[in-house]
Parts: sequence; C-alpha cells; structure tokens
Amino acid sequence: MRYHEVSPSASAARYVKCYWILEDAAPSREPQRIVPDGRSELILNFAQPFESQVAGEWRRQPQSFVVGQITGPLLLRACGPARILGVRFHPHGVGSVLDASASELTNRVAPTDCLSMQLHRELRRLLDLESPSAALGRIDRIFCRLIRERREGQTPVIAAVRQLERTAGQARIAAIAEAAGLSLRQLQRRFHEAVGISPKLFSRMQRFQRVFQAAETAEMDWVGAAMQCGYFDQAHLIRDFREFAGKAPMSLLSGEVDLSRRFLRSDAMSHFSNTGLRRSV
Repeated sequence: MRYHEVSPSASAARYVKCYWILEDAAPSREPQRIVPDGRSELILNFAQPFESQVAGEWRRQPQSFVVGQITGPLLLRACGPARILGVRFHPHGVGSVLDASASELTNRVAPTDCLSMQLHRELRRLLDLESPSAALGRIDRIFCRLIRERREGQTPVIAAVRQLERTAGQARIAAIAEAAGLSLRQLQRRFHEAVGISPKLFSRMQRFQRVFQAAETAEMDWVGAAMQCGYFDQAHLIRDFREFAGKAPMSLLSGEVDLSRRFLRSDAMSHFSNTGLRRSV
C-alpha cells in the first residue's frame, strides 16, 4: 500500500487541509477500519471502489462521493486494485466549499451527482485521466474556483475549530463562545451547521486522535498517553475507543493492514505534505 499527502495551493488551503493518494495493486480483502477525525472528505476512485458496511451489509461505494463527518468506526473492504484521490477538508470546509449543509452529510455517503451536476461532471472528467497524481493540479484549480464562488465560512466557527484543534479538544467551549461574543447556544448551533457535529463531540475526537500521536512518538504506555491528552483515567480512554473505533487501544493498531493506521499516522508523514502541489500538464 502506498499512501501520501500533498498540500493544497494557498487559495484552496483555507478550506482544504490536504489532498491524499492511496494506491494498492493487490489490497487485502480483510475489512479495514476508519475512525472519526472531525473532517469530511471527497473521494475519487480511479480503480475499484471499496465496499462499506452499512447496517450489517456490504455495499459498493460510488465512483465519486463526499463522506460527511463520521461519529463511529467505518468498516471498508477492498474489491480489487485501489487508486484513490481524496480531498480532506478542514472541519468547517465541506459546507462552505460545496454549498451544502454539513449537518445533513453527517454519517452519510453522498454521490457527487446529488450535490452539484456541474461539479460531478468536472470530477468525472478527472477520472478519465491516467492516475490520481495526474489529477492533482486540476482538482486544486476546481476547488480554488469553488472557494471564490461560494459563501464565506463563519469566522467564529473557524476560530473555534482552530482553538479546539490546537488544544486537542481541551479548550473550554464556553470560553471560546464568550471570546467570539456569542452565547454558548449560538456557538453550538453555528458550529453544528458548519462542521456537522457539536463542538463537544468535535473536542472529544481531537483528544482521541491526539492519543495516537502521543503513544507513537513518545516512550509511554496508553495510560500515560491518555493522561497527557486530558483523559481522567484508562477507563475514560477505553470508553472513547469503544465509541469511535469499536476496539480497545492496543487491538486497533495491531493490524498492519488497517487503513486507520495510515491515516492516524498522517501527521508523522509531513515530509510528503511539504512537497507542494504537483501540477498536471
């Protein structure tokens, strides 16, 4: 499996966190697990789409689609060779860029033709190119144009997102609301509309994600990592793991084939995202 990330252009970076490419000529058929990270994504399949498990049944994903915020584990299974170009939005990005309701996309896979026929046609043309890498420059230009055309994001929400990311979910939401000149209820409503989940749930996801970084970049056990990231005790950590990953901490990262292992370690691969955008001809 080959996975790497590429930074967006400066114009797209306000709403797009990164582009990523995953290629695997002979993927395992073993179910693989994606865990919540507080972000939505757009996916283009240049080869066989994965299957996802929905209500206990395996269903083929669309060729091009947007997946909103997920609040629990997402199980995927390869159906053949995989060549994927993904667009990972900032938490507040998907609604602003696609002019869609982030809250309506939560826990939903939406084919691109359900969002915008013009965008759908543009993305389908990208799929005629030879590879995800060849589409990078063009998809960045598409998103730069969309950002110019679409509504501006809610600045108080953007500030709240950045504060919660910076503190790994440990900032007080009431204090963020007060600093923005909003009541707690106003911030919660705007945050849910723009991000798709509540600020409290987003905070929990940021803390959950930070545990992996602490455990894999420092010589400490899960209990030490949990305490460093703001968990009260090991039981508190395990409850979040059960909700967000459906597994205990050690078992989640024990399987080398888990896609979650690639995405959870993306911060450790910053040398890829610092290469800049590779333009297609």
